[in-house]
Amino acid sequence: MPIQSKYSSQKIESILDQVMEVLHENEVSVDLSLMILGNSITHVINSQVPTSQRKAISDKFVKALSASINLKDK
Repeated sequence: MPIQSKYSSQKIESILDQVMEVLHENEVSVDLSLMILGNSITHVINSQVPTSQRKAISDKFVKALSASINLKDK
């Protein structure tokens, strides 16, 4: 059963397009892109999630990220 998001696909896609455009405009490499996005995730968790919930949130994020990675070319 698919997970329903409380955010619209349109809003998610719009923000993602903006983030990707900034990376593209700055000709950011894959490794630097991952570093920047990883640091952003760390900042969000450390600044907006209560200390007692950070481990659980980060574990859920890692699980969701791993599940969303394509392991075969389309």
